[in-house]
Amino acid sequence: MTDQRLRSEFTDVDHAQSPADYVHMLDAQRSIPFIQQYKQRVRTLLDLHPGQQVLDAGTGTGEDAQEMAKLVAPGGLVVGLDVSQIMIDEAKRRVQDPSLPLRFVQGDIQHLPFEHATFDRCYADRTFIHLPDPQLALSELVRVTKPGGQILIVEGDHETQVLDTPYAEVTRRFFRFRNDGMRQPDIAHRLYALFKDAGLLDVQVESLARLTTDYETIRPVAHYLEGMRTAQSYGVVTVEEAEQWILYLEEATRTGRFFHAIMWFITIGRKPG
Repeated sequence: MTDQRLRSEFTDVDHAQSPADYVHMLDAQRSIPFIQQYKQRVRTLLDLHPGQQVLDAGTGTGEDAQEMAKLVAPGGLVVGLDVSQIMIDEAKRRVQDPSLPLRFVQGDIQHLPFEHATFDRCYADRTFIHLPDPQLALSELVRVTKPGGQILIVEGDHETQVLDTPYAEVTRRFFRFRNDGMRQPDIAHRLYALFKDAGLLDVQVESLARLTTDYETIRPVAHYLEGMRTAQSYGVVTVEEAEQWILYLEEATRTGRFFHAIMWFITIGRKPG
């Protein structure tokens, strides 16, 4: 068995083997009903109005930024920031209405290229999981938020995953292997304390459970069968364990007995002032 672990290329899309795969993955995620539903809830919590300045940190392909820009027009501005120039270029290409108050900027959330107290709202969705230093990133969001402004972060908590199989120990090893490839797999449940430590007020957390009973709806982003083969190649599971586990999941998918769940958390707080 080897101690080496895969590392997610989402941390550096521009130098990934196939950057286009990550654009396609974001598109696949956006098509999942659960994702669509929580994004509607996020826009409600942000309480956006014309004239506001908004930062979408980790904008990806920019669809969220476009939706928010519609809500802050006229007089407002949404800035979509991403560390990946490939994502920024794709976001610009996808802009449907050039009159929207919207611009995209390449930059690092841990070292934001903005003045103090620039934005009324700062938002990050599935960004903090990829960061080397989430505490630094949050301090930067606080810095660029106006007094009285709000910061909202959405993350899935990968340490809360459950998958129904008769091979519980194999499943635990598999998810532990997957989580080891993420920089911050547990960041979702750590954000409440980080918000408090950052001095934010009125910190609230909403919990959302993503339940999946049809593997096909998450196959484009989950890749469990392929992932188990990778875990086998790294010596995390034996060939026999991998075969049994995969056969069970395939059978559960065919017979309508597939069950997976993971908790997501929306954390929101207000900057004093």
